[in-house]
Amino acid sequence: MKLLHLVLVCLFVLLSACDRPASKGSQNLLLVFGDQEEGEESFKTRILVTADYMRFDDGEDAGDFLVFDRKHKTIYNVVQENKTITVITSQPTEVKPPFELKLSNKKIDDMQDAPSMDGVKPTHYVYLSGEQICFEVLSVPGFLPAYVEAMQEFNIVLANDSALTLNNLPADMQKGCSLAQSIFAPNRHFTVGFPIQQWSPDGSHSVLLDFKKDYQADKLLFEIPTSYRRLTIQEIRTGLAGQK
Repeated sequence: MKLLHLVLVCLFVLLSACDRPASKGSQNLLLVFGDQEEGEESFKTRILVTADYMRFDDGEDAGDFLVFDRKHKTIYNVVQENKTITVITSQPTEVKPPFELKLSNKKIDDMQDAPSMDGVKPTHYVYLSGEQICFEVLSVPGFLPAYVEAMQEFNIVLANDSALTLNNLPADMQKGCSLAQSIFAPNRHFTVGFPIQQWSPDGSHSVLLDFKKDYQADKLLFEIPTSYRRLTIQEIRTGLAGQK
């Protein structure tokens, strides 16, 4: 309940500051999320969105970053310290779940007392695998559709890559929620709108802190260093397997 209270407080602060006249159809966006993984300290994630690219970083132009080339469906993870780039390409692979995932979602609250975003109230949903709660979201239908579309494309590339490793995943690590999120239904929460808040039973959560529409990012931020060493994710996995 403490987490939900925190999420709702952040929601009201964000929504109260969101009356910004701008184009709803903007393809160029800047978003800042407050994120926290299970057992880790919270951190900020900046996401830049254009029609051709996405960039994820901590807000520092010169730090580590990840670029998603939307046209070529390729992800580049750039690490500055050792000057390496991990490359992930989309390789559609048909795999079946090792067991029935029994995925469902429930609308919890229409949140009619909450402020609106672009004239739309957020809705509280919970997503499940069987009886297990996977995560919950506060979602706003029709809000920042360019981000929603870009994230769906990004998640599909990651899901296709994760599918390649399914057969190597130990049986005790094959959980319905994680399989759904990583491979079989990574975008199910995007079908109802923009998830401005998301949290899980393990304590991980993500909160939209700020955004700007019609944001003109420096094009250099989407360039991949040509002098860095490149390794595909398959080459990295092969190397790790050879060390066992």
